This record gives sequence, structure tokens and C-alpha cells, in this order.
Amino acid sequence: MEIENARPYFFGDIGECDLLIATGARLEAYDLYYGTPLHVACANQHTHCVKELLNAGAKVNAARLHETPLHHAAKNTQVEMVKMLVEFGANVHARDQHNRRPVDYAAPGSPSATCLHFYETTPMTLQQLSRLAVRRTLGTRALGVMGQLHVPKLLIRYLCYQ
Repeated sequence: MEIENARPYFFGDIGECDLLIATGARLEAYDLYYGTPLHVACANQHTHCVKELLNAGAKVNAARLHETPLHHAAKNTQVEMVKMLVEFGANVHARDQHNRRPVDYAAPGSPSATCLHFYETTPMTLQQLSRLAVRRTLGTRALGVMGQLHVPKLLIRYLCYQ
């Protein structure tokens, strides 16, 4: 990923992010310094770009030096971003190159730390695990394919996080 391609994620321009996604930008483009576009959006606290990337099928557990987007969200005390990443399947137990988990970066007693502790001690529901399995299988095609599934619209909305 060149720095020019990462610009919308640095500056949080949702219009440019949507345009890049719609035109088929590689969601897993990787830069040794910045990581993936999801890393960049999380590090720069652009929740709306994070949501668009996740909905488009970006890999929530992509690692940069073993550091995941959830590590960035925890460092920045972005509790809404933490919740969103976990809902999309982020591994709360992932360790970075310093052997630290996301909760280790959250300020003790902060909403982010409380949220991460909750997710560490509470298993996901079978319903949530099923949604993640379907989305993982469909990958970046998920949003385009969901409408073609022969299942109730309520289920499609659930799979699309609506």
C-alpha cells in the first residue's frame, strides 16, 4: 500500500474510503510501516472508516508485527471501536511483538479496559459465531452476495450488522 492510497484512512475521509472500496481497492494491502488500511484507520481513530472497511470484508485480525487493529483501538481508548472490532471477530487474546494483549494497552478502569475484560471472560454466542463463519467464508464478497442468499431479509440484515 502506497502512502497516497492510505491517505483517506489517515484523514478519515469517508467519501474517499467508500470510493476506494467500491472501485475494488485491496483491503489487505500491506505496508511494513503502516500495516493494512484497517490498522491505519484504527490508529487514527476513524471509526466510520473502520466500519466501512469491516463491512467490506477487511480482515479484522490482520497483524502488523503481531499487532492487530484491536491493539490500536485499545491504545486510543476507543470503546466503540473496540466493541465494533470484537463484534466483527477481533481476537481479544492476540499478543503483539511485546507479548501484550489489547487489554494491556487500555488505561486501567477505562471503558475500553472494562469492555475488553468483559469480552475476554464471556464467550461469543453461537449466533455470533455463525455470523462470523458466514462472513469469513464470503470474505470481501460478503455485501454483494448477501442480497442473493435465499434466506429471510431479517437474517440478511443480521449478517450485514444492520
